[in-house]
Amino acid sequence: MMAIQWRQLGWLLLALPLHAQTASLAEAKQALAAKHYTQAKALFAVYVKAHPESVDAELGVGDAEIALHEYTAAELTYRSVVAKQPQMWRAHKNLVIIEAALGRWEEFDRERAVLRAARERGAEGISARESDVIDSFDVPAESGRNAQHWIVREYYLPVGRSLTRYNFESFGTDGRVKEYISLESAEAAKDAVTQGDVLRSDEQTRQEAMKDFALDWYTGASHGTIKNYPAGEPTYETVREDVMRWLRSQK
Repeated sequence: MMAIQWRQLGWLLLALPLHAQTASLAEAKQALAAKHYTQAKALFAVYVKAHPESVDAELGVGDAEIALHEYTAAELTYRSVVAKQPQMWRAHKNLVIIEAALGRWEEFDRERAVLRAARERGAEGISARESDVIDSFDVPAESGRNAQHWIVREYYLPVGRSLTRYNFESFGTDGRVKEYISLESAEAAKDAVTQGDVLRSDEQTRQEAMKDFALDWYTGASHGTIKNYPAGEPTYETVREDVMRWLRSQK
């Protein structure tokens, strides 16, 4: 597999003009930032070929591949990165997204477990208070409804008044969140309505988040509940299926 991947990169290198075949890492990063992903992949590959020890450049190849939706190639690249630097959390986070895109849920959960364990032991370079984008999907246009692109964020420490664990977010053309669906603590969400913003310690947050959950939808004008989970937190795969089912039912 790795040999095939590098043969494919070889064709990209031949397609580059001669002056670009000695690319600098800065040039490759500029191409990636400009969203010229095919060019960026080729430039990073040039640098990796000249500097095989450069994890930063190999990471750049993976970033370009994931942007191009070349998920199988990106998985190989990121796994090569984490084999060299096991605490390269950015690569682990992108592997979560890749495994979701490929529908490999066991690997998806395994990568999330790596990140969760790192946060639990206070590993350097990763915070318990940050969110991770873990998934994205498209809902096609149907029955007069516009097509929608959704991204999913996971919060290791549930956040906000409702102690949110997952946010499914759909953006408008202006780049702002148009609507969102949250898996959140049903009890905390109820308290937020009746008591307003309630301050909680991290330990209170963990304890309350382990109780009953609700899957709630929100727009700028209204909100409601899709499903309750009184037995505790469901798996992400279950929540995703429930969200997809509900979205397909909307006309």
